[in-house]
Amino acid sequence: MVEPPRDGGMKPEWLQLKGIASKRIIVLYTSVEHALTDVPDELRDLLDLAENARAITNALRDVGHRVECVEFGNDVCRLSSRLRASNAEIVFNLAECPLHCYDKEPHAAALLELLKVPYTGNGPFSLVVCKDKALTKEILLAHGLPSPRFRVYSSSQSIKPDLCFPLVVKPLREDGSIGIAEESVVENQRQLRDRIAQVLEQQQQRALVEEFVGGREFNVVVMGNGTRQDPYRALTPGEYVYHTQRWRVCTYEAKWNQKHPSYAAVEACYPARIPASLRRRLQKMSVACCQIFELSGYARIDFRLDATGEPHVLEVNPNPDLSPDAGSSHTAQISGLSYPEFLQEIVRLGLAKGTR
Repeated sequence: MVEPPRDGGMKPEWLQLKGIASKRIIVLYTSVEHALTDVPDELRDLLDLAENARAITNALRDVGHRVECVEFGNDVCRLSSRLRASNAEIVFNLAECPLHCYDKEPHAAALLELLKVPYTGNGPFSLVVCKDKALTKEILLAHGLPSPRFRVYSSSQSIKPDLCFPLVVKPLREDGSIGIAEESVVENQRQLRDRIAQVLEQQQQRALVEEFVGGREFNVVVMGNGTRQDPYRALTPGEYVYHTQRWRVCTYEAKWNQKHPSYAAVEACYPARIPASLRRRLQKMSVACCQIFELSGYARIDFRLDATGEPHVLEVNPNPDLSPDAGSSHTAQISGLSYPEFLQEIVRLGLAKGTR
């Protein structure tokens, strides 16, 4: 799926890595093994955040930081005591599913705020709002940013015929393409009703139905805190290039399962080969998204072009995947940041944010 990025160029002039050497850092993660109830055994290690935590821990240690890797665990009181006693200067927050529940991702950031511990990435407000794809789209549209028309359904029985086919059906509150397959794109009412029913039953949550925008697909990583000292800075866009799929959607299998045929049918290209005018447009819209949702540290904005070439915001992703093979890491590399430098900049931005 991933095309190796070109070698990174000159370091960005805004990169400020001096002064953050030898920090005491805790990498806080939640092992998602028990939460991955519908995932084949061969994919569990790949998706488990423990692997991601180890990679980040090793990368930060390699550049001189004193790093301890800590699992969130089920005993929050014990964890709080450990964090207080650690004298860590910052927590690298990778806790996505406290108590084995993805909906509790904002709770980890809230706990760190209550403990007055600086941490990396986004706060509870941004994590709560952006988790709800429909709420995110409503806010985007209210601010004049284009996003596909949509509806949310809690039943497959009463469907309003006011959206134009083809449509794509997604779980309302999932990340990582969970619940998205080739069959998620539907062409008629019967397919729509069946797919909504499947999402309701399998994901146990409401279904987001939106008009399918079929043009090129891009993603933009943004770093910064939205402050005068650390303004938002959009990195070089990347692109998902679809080769053989009828419906060009990044399915769960295409994203994660290297043995599945669809994995090879999606090529992640860094940088995106686009005119400078489109690159600037995507970057400007990405920064606007970060301003609207008060994002901090790092985020990824996903786009699709419509038939006229107009970009539409698909999703706003606070705290996207930071594994070495993730798109965010590739974007950093072609923007001039090595993997350790990328992580160090995230740490620096967390330190600059301070206690919240």
